[in-house]
Amino acid sequence: MTLDPTRTYTLAEIVAAGEPRYFETDPLALKQRLVAKAEGIMDRALYEGQVEMYMVEVMAYALSIRGAELQYAVIQRLLPFAAGHYLDALAARVRVGRLKATKAGLDVQVTLDAPRPSTVIIPAGLRVRGRGSSTVFLTDAAALIQPGALSTSVHATAADAGEAGNGVVAGTVMSLLDATPVATTAVAVTTSSGGAADELDDRLRARAAEAWETISRGGPRQGYRQLALMAHPDIIDVAVIRPQPCDIDIYVLTAIMPPGEEILAAVLAACDPRTGRPEGDEVSAMAATAVSISATLNLWVDGQPDLIQPQAEAAFRGVFTAWRLALGSRLATGAAITAVKAIKGVVEATVAGWSYSALGEDEYAVLTGLAVVTATV
Repeated sequence: MTLDPTRTYTLAEIVAAGEPRYFETDPLALKQRLVAKAEGIMDRALYEGQVEMYMVEVMAYALSIRGAELQYAVIQRLLPFAAGHYLDALAARVRVGRLKATKAGLDVQVTLDAPRPSTVIIPAGLRVRGRGSSTVFLTDAAALIQPGALSTSVHATAADAGEAGNGVVAGTVMSLLDATPVATTAVAVTTSSGGAADELDDRLRARAAEAWETISRGGPRQGYRQLALMAHPDIIDVAVIRPQPCDIDIYVLTAIMPPGEEILAAVLAACDPRTGRPEGDEVSAMAATAVSISATLNLWVDGQPDLIQPQAEAAFRGVFTAWRLALGSRLATGAAITAVKAIKGVVEATVAGWSYSALGEDEYAVLTGLAVVTATV
């Protein structure tokens, strides 16, 4: 794809166009050039098996390696194609840093076997682990169980950062890994969430490309969007809606919905009125709105239905997976049908129970039900 210098392209379009080629890396193309040059100098043809041809091939191979090194070095200076620490360096020039991995957290209820006449202190740093989970959580602070009381709640944070700590559901019995002053048990009160891996290159690249939106402190919509995206690496998309003057609602979309309180709190912290936004705005952060879709997929197939139907269903669900990861999508039945018809053996496909709809800025699609009816032709 050739880019038109008179047109403005999005980051995705530039990436899709492919890397610009600055150096030749194909050894066969280099060999052809060297052969033509050598034949011109020696005034005779070169043939395979000749010593001169062997030397040309060695030079072509060496030049291809050198060309690949130079090509890589130049490409890593271009934001759309840089990766790893090269991308970190480019992003740092516009004050954008890679979001580090975060630790999951949850609330734990610690219960005594019987009430005590004096205050019982549950020390900070008490290690607990959910049944069936390998993640260890440590209590953030000391917890006090008052005289005559049986239990208290305390927040605990995973020992290690990453996504592994997510998903310990409320009600899970937690194993105590440290001795306590008195006999106690622990149960998860909330589902653990907030753990995330280091920010991936694609997400960092997109934020760096839009970093200029954060320069203004006047409160532009894209400015709020970038502030929210930099709050937590688990955030996939955000919608910024102004329901009335001075009120800003930020809707957050994450891979696991709804987002945890830690993520919403991080968004509000990123929109600090002292550093990031106008002091007159009242900012709220909340979960994006799910729109449930249930559909019936009718298939006419030429072949083995038991082999074709699972592929068609996977293609249909794949379209909804993309819509699940973005806000404000246009849910076109044609997109899903086209994906299904691309499956070999599918002669015709229609959808019932669902028609085209354009989601609101704060909405994302969730396929809650799919029935597949298959007929052989």
